[in-house]
Amino acid sequence: MKKLTRRFLKRKTAVAGIVIVVLMVMVAILAPVLAPMSPQTQDLRSRLKGPGFVDAAGTHLLGTDQLGRDVLSRLIIGARLSLTVGVSAVLLGGTVGLLIGLVSGYVGGWADSVLMRFIDMQLAFPFLLLALTIVAVLGPNVRNVVIVLAITSWTAYAKVVRSATLAVKNQVFVEAAQAIGAPHLRIMLRHILPNIISPFIVVATFQVSRLIIAESSLSFLGLGVPTTIPTWGGMLSDGREYLVDAWWIAVFPGFMLMLASLSINLFGDGLRDALDPKHIDEAGPGASAEPAQSRP
Repeated sequence: MKKLTRRFLKRKTAVAGIVIVVLMVMVAILAPVLAPMSPQTQDLRSRLKGPGFVDAAGTHLLGTDQLGRDVLSRLIIGARLSLTVGVSAVLLGGTVGLLIGLVSGYVGGWADSVLMRFIDMQLAFPFLLLALTIVAVLGPNVRNVVIVLAITSWTAYAKVVRSATLAVKNQVFVEAAQAIGAPHLRIMLRHILPNIISPFIVVATFQVSRLIIAESSLSFLGLGVPTTIPTWGGMLSDGREYLVDAWWIAVFPGFMLMLASLSINLFGDGLRDALDPKHIDEAGPGASAEPAQSRP
């Protein structure tokens, strides 16, 4: 663990990424306290005012939108929902993909063929079209958006986990566990899972930023979170009609989406390099990385 931490800290871009991610998470947690005004309060007399505008409610540091709502407050509150949706979808879809990929790779045979063909069928559908279809059927709300993103993303985890499982299940320590009659469930959870968790974590990290963008895309099209709830994608959708006269409505949430995606990707890139067995910075010449073998 110490070696992993040292390898990660050597990558300045990865450290910068995790710092920004932590700051965004803290802002999301403390959003009701940090928001200077109510994100839902409307004042048509103060609509489309630029950054720094002052009225009876106070100073609007990032201006107001088409209904006179404070852009900064909506941006802060929107961070909570955007990050929550992204992380929740990764936890749900990642769990499903991990279990299916692990079972498919370990069991093999007809079960593996059926599961892989099902994954291929889902991958044949365009992501956005499949998401729009499911949301249109279930209805637009936070829970359904999380379910939609999880359904459309679990295949990525399953593919990676299956490939890693196929590479590990023929190792000597797995064959030894099978030889002494260890239950299959124990072999998968205690012997194989610890050795395939690294690529899974890396994929999950990259998927967080992808799903945040996906949620914003659905909100932008009006099929994501209800418009009464501020989200970065919804703010982008509101601001597209005012890009010339009120650029701040769309530019600031767009910048936050870019920053969140970039920082999470930088963190995932550094984590991938730190977990890569080829990068053994502290080991001597000729050292090699051995799998984390468990006792049968």
